[in-house]
Amino acid sequence: MKIQIAVILLFVSVAIRAQQLSVTTCGADPLGVQDSTAAFKTCLAKAPAGDVLVPTGSYRITSPIVKSRNQGLVGQGSKASILLCQNTTEPCLIAADTTGGPNNYAVSNIENLGLQGTGSGIGILLGGDPANVLIANTAFGDSVDLVDLRITGFTYGVEWGNNAYINKIERCLIFGNVSGLYAAGGLSNSGEAISVTDSTVFNNRNYGIEDHANFEWFIRGSSLCYNAWAAVLFYGATVHISNAHIEQQEATVVSQPYGYGNLSIKDSTILIQATTGSDQYLLSTWPQSLNLSIDNVLIYSNHPVTYFMHVQGSVNGTISNLYGNGNKKIAALWNTAGNVVLTAVQTF
Repeated sequence: MKIQIAVILLFVSVAIRAQQLSVTTCGADPLGVQDSTAAFKTCLAKAPAGDVLVPTGSYRITSPIVKSRNQGLVGQGSKASILLCQNTTEPCLIAADTTGGPNNYAVSNIENLGLQGTGSGIGILLGGDPANVLIANTAFGDSVDLVDLRITGFTYGVEWGNNAYINKIERCLIFGNVSGLYAAGGLSNSGEAISVTDSTVFNNRNYGIEDHANFEWFIRGSSLCYNAWAAVLFYGATVHISNAHIEQQEATVVSQPYGYGNLSIKDSTILIQATTGSDQYLLSTWPQSLNLSIDNVLIYSNHPVTYFMHVQGSVNGTISNLYGNGNKKIAALWNTAGNVVLTAVQTF
């Protein structure tokens, strides 16, 4: 009986795999010679729910491919299944749909793929297009997760649109873009519980995370390294960084130009790696208000840093348990230019 059940389960498993569509069976060219955009769209149209497979190869994509919340787009590895995204201003992939609105709850992935841009455009757009051009501005992109992706060569590696929330970015490499993760101002119904886990966002030309839209970020077990202007730029967002590794070279680690925000950095390491020069600040904040918690953070600097914090505005919270070589490297714990209230402060 057990053998019969095992055989039946094997046949069922094989049958399920046989039913999964592959973009190559829809005409995609894994050699990257022919344009594969139409083949991807054909496969996604044939599979309104479930996974569409992207076998090993390089596929030319010249206009946006739209994936719904019911569909997965699954490759065989971020250096094996590669989308050569040649749209210079538009997204390569859009993850959103208008069917059922918020009641069409589902979890889907874009996973095990490499997205290679040409220096501009957008790697992945999550949710509705605020301009109502690429996809309806009412489209939803919630609960779409990005897993094991390699995203490089875009203006924005991942951009959020309207109605995109509870998105998870897991085990991804996002580098060589202008900004790695981007949220424009004025978005509608977006930004709740955005999670960046076990990922590396590095070597982007402006920011690792650039948020103008007051998102809620949970950055755990991830690295934000050598993003040119700052690891994180935010205005009114809530940013929680824990068990993270941050490296910068003569730049600001976290910048809040203005707004009402919340920031916590805990159980993390910050390295300022330039051997010479004078850094701006580890934290530059000019808010109307910032709630701040920094605890158990190891900070090393290879050169003098003008201020740990440069403050203009109202900051409330605690700084505690800072370690590292800051006793001779950082000239002041903070620069008080406004009404700053900090308690339980432990200096280096």
